[in-house]
Amino acid sequence: MKNSQIYLGWVVFCLVFSSVCFSSVHAANFSYEEGNMTVDEWIKKAEKYLINGQEKEASACYEEALLIDPENLSANIFLGNYYYIQGEMARKNLEAKFNKQNKPNQAEREEYFNALSDLWPIYDKAKKHLEEVLRSFPSSEIKNTLEHIEELHETIQ
Repeated sequence: MKNSQIYLGWVVFCLVFSSVCFSSVHAANFSYEEGNMTVDEWIKKAEKYLINGQEKEASACYEEALLIDPENLSANIFLGNYYYIQGEMARKNLEAKFNKQNKPNQAEREEYFNALSDLWPIYDKAKKHLEEVLRSFPSSEIKNTLEHIEELHETIQ
């Protein structure tokens, strides 16, 4: 329950932060063909999903927005944080399971590190989006998160 509350808090923060601070950034419509949704339409659809607690569906909408505008700040902020939080929740669950073992043997340690390695693609997605945000919006928090991702990568390797 606590992890989901923290996660929901981050999602709400990302939504508010991106909507309030960057609503005018990349506000142009990028519709290439009649009937296609614009970046703004994808973002609005994502926000509706977020309001209803449907983060996975929201992330798919933000991904669609990035297909049109890869530098869209709102989408990159959300997705960077979304993937980072997904990785962190999974990692903390793995650590809790591993730490419950009395004296883990070699096979259990290997299983733990293999499971950590399996998380790298999630962190890599977060890194990609957060680096894009950092290009447009220098932030010490984003830099700290990226440093943490790099530390995890070194641990996993």
